[in-house]
Amino acid sequence: MAIVTTIGLLVLIGVGGWSLYRVREQRRRIEHALARVADPDVPPPEMLMTVRVLNPIEVARRESTSARLVGDYMPETVRRIVFRQLTTELDEALSERGIESEISVEYR
Repeated sequence: MAIVTTIGLLVLIGVGGWSLYRVREQRRRIEHALARVADPDVPPPEMLMTVRVLNPIEVARRESTSARLVGDYMPETVRRIVFRQLTTELDEALSERGIESEISVEYR
């Protein structure tokens, strides 16, 4: 019976030590994060919005007669034209509402 009690106590001590280690590690991470937030030299994180056009060829066919003819033969060119037009329209719409924005197209 003494052996079982000893083993139980050793397990409890091990779990307690592991818990204490995890609490100290978490406290260190929190202090590090708070130091970064309080540091005026660190810029705040930027929030970005991503818009993904899932059907650019369909949009081009719906909006343009020439895209109906060319869409099957030059899909990449039509996609670029759609994105360029969408960028222009989105920029104009945001400007009308008084929203300052920077719009760019990324090819991934």
